[in-house]
Amino acid sequence: MVKVLIADDHPMVREGLEAMLASEGGFEIAGTAVDGEDAAVKAAKFDPDVVLSDIRMPRAGGFELLAKLKERGSRAKVVFLAGMPLAEEEARAEREGASAYLPKDIDQDRLSSIIRDVASGALLFAKEEFQAAPSLLTAREMDVLRLAAKGLQRDKIAAELGIGPESVKTHLKGIMGKLDCPNATSAVSRAYSLGILRA
Repeated sequence: MVKVLIADDHPMVREGLEAMLASEGGFEIAGTAVDGEDAAVKAAKFDPDVVLSDIRMPRAGGFELLAKLKERGSRAKVVFLAGMPLAEEEARAEREGASAYLPKDIDQDRLSSIIRDVASGALLFAKEEFQAAPSLLTAREMDVLRLAAKGLQRDKIAAELGIGPESVKTHLKGIMGKLDCPNATSAVSRAYSLGILRA
């Protein structure tokens, strides 16, 4: 029996994964968590074999969770699920000690098999042709992002690029969507962590 803790900020995803594993047999759901902070607390309480975690969550994401588990000496193996898999992120996950990095649309049977393998000590990094982060954004989105990183507000960005404020708003919305971030500030931070922007 593999004891699994599920961490995702979307209730439907948590419930879907829980129902999937419960229907499989051979899995015990140790609990669910809404973010990395919550998951770290519950991992200490329930001692799961595997933590199945979304990589991008508000407050504390997958990498923060991984760091907390290592810091606390947890035996739990971490399997990351990414809605938008990125080559750089997979490399970082492997480097920082996760056991697997998988796309969220992975086949149910394959996910179950991987969780069992990981619980047995396997490391599974698909090295699939995940997208390279810099190619996510258009040239104009990169222009907007660089100026946002300098602290310029929407009107200033518009003036600098010779476009309307509404166009800047549209580009920022596109950037936040592609980087899976709730606001421009977190998008800039994420862009640096992915190597899209360099200091």
